[in-house]
Amino acid sequence: MTSRSYTPSPSKGKIALKMALSSLIAWHLLSGIGMAHAAAPEQDKSPVFEIKSTISLTDLEKQNEIQAQQDADFAKIDKEVTLVRDYLEANNSPLATYTEYLVAQKDWKKIIAISNSESNMGKHCLTNNCWGIGSVYNLKTYKTMPDAIADVQALIDKRYENMTLNQMDGVYVQPRSTNWLMASTKVYNDLSEIEKQFNSDSDSSVTTASTTGATGMVQIASIQQ
Repeated sequence: MTSRSYTPSPSKGKIALKMALSSLIAWHLLSGIGMAHAAAPEQDKSPVFEIKSTISLTDLEKQNEIQAQQDADFAKIDKEVTLVRDYLEANNSPLATYTEYLVAQKDWKKIIAISNSESNMGKHCLTNNCWGIGSVYNLKTYKTMPDAIADVQALIDKRYENMTLNQMDGVYVQPRSTNWLMASTKVYNDLSEIEKQFNSDSDSSVTTASTTGATGMVQIASIQQ
């Protein structure tokens, strides 16, 4: 009998090659898993996280000082608002509702003082204009009282900065009016006394001053803007 050699078909050869590759890949995967498990105990021995604080005691002290200063500032503001509101309420002034806006202005004492001369501290206002801004025939109008307060400060900054009430008399109000000056000066002096308590540590109550001795409201005068 004549011997015949066996030659595998191409398709069977590919199958054999794929099986060999699959076996090789599986061996590598299993080896890797084993190595990972073997290394796990040693990894557990090392710390996972290490947190180091970069905040020094000096930084903490500075932060505490800043916080303490902020607390003191807020306490002072609360005291200012309380004292001024008490004064306005004692004089039945509708402006007491807007104390925070008033005290926030640079010339808050002058603003409140002028309101006494022009509208008896807000008791006689037209369209939120308690400062006679404009003229009898062309009185300026405001949508809100805070708008009016801000505008009074802007007017003072523009035309009457660093002027005393005496210097403003005859300029802010024309012609010069003794009654206007008396009414505004009375309230300004009261507020100056209250201001002295802003930085005081005493809890003494405010002795509210009445404007009865002043001339009260005077006729709205023409203001040059």
